[in-house]
Amino acid sequence: MPELPEVETVVRTLRTQIIGQRIQKVTVVWPRTVYEDPQFGDKVIGQRIVSISRRGKYLVFQLERGYFSVHLRMEGRFFLTPLGEEPKKHTHVIFQLDEANLEFNDTRKFGRIKYSVEDPVLSELMTLGPEPFDEALTPDYCLAKASSRTIPLKTFLLDQSMIAGLGNIYADEVCFLAKLSPLKPVSTITFAQWQELIGLMRMVLSEAILAGGATVRTYTASLGITGRFQTSLRVYGRSNQSCIECGHPLTRTVIGQRSSVYCEHCQKG
Repeated sequence: MPELPEVETVVRTLRTQIIGQRIQKVTVVWPRTVYEDPQFGDKVIGQRIVSISRRGKYLVFQLERGYFSVHLRMEGRFFLTPLGEEPKKHTHVIFQLDEANLEFNDTRKFGRIKYSVEDPVLSELMTLGPEPFDEALTPDYCLAKASSRTIPLKTFLLDQSMIAGLGNIYADEVCFLAKLSPLKPVSTITFAQWQELIGLMRMVLSEAILAGGATVRTYTASLGITGRFQTSLRVYGRSNQSCIECGHPLTRTVIGQRSSVYCEHCQKG
């Protein structure tokens, strides 16, 4: 699933290419993508794209009258294609703009697009927690949220109602850099450890954004972005390979139904 850096990269790329263009036509190939809303196209046709932003793992397109939010889920991605070109395989929604087609493509068909009159950031996305770069994400906040919970640290980091935007790839990376086991009960994390974790989240995510994310599953490659951060991954996707710090084989386990990789030797905290 694309995480904060991948979604941020998509947002920044689309901003340079389609802001100001008007939606001339919408073709919905797979109705579930737009929540079976038969009026979706009518609601957005004729409107100009005013801005594109991100909240957690969601993209938010602001129109002249209303918004539509996009959750890429597992395999969702956008393609910009020439007008008149045949849509790509697995494209489920096509926005015909002034200068190009914007195709929403999703092999797994899990991605969703939803229209709303109100800004979704102030309505349906209000349940999301603060983002790693938000001032509201402090050691005190994390201590208060985690103090009575016995779940593993990684499960807490992946809970979007606690911290928005962090996902499987970067949770593994942050735990490794903090020398903390992803299995460690989150209630035992100290103030100092939370302080370090927050700093590492911001460092790793900043590096990933600068590198165009990690296109492990081509989230951003569809827009011509290489996703160079995947070459910098320290533990994610490297099970049974040697730890870059100590040389011991990295361990793969499952935490909260998510594949997790860590070093049992280095991450004893």
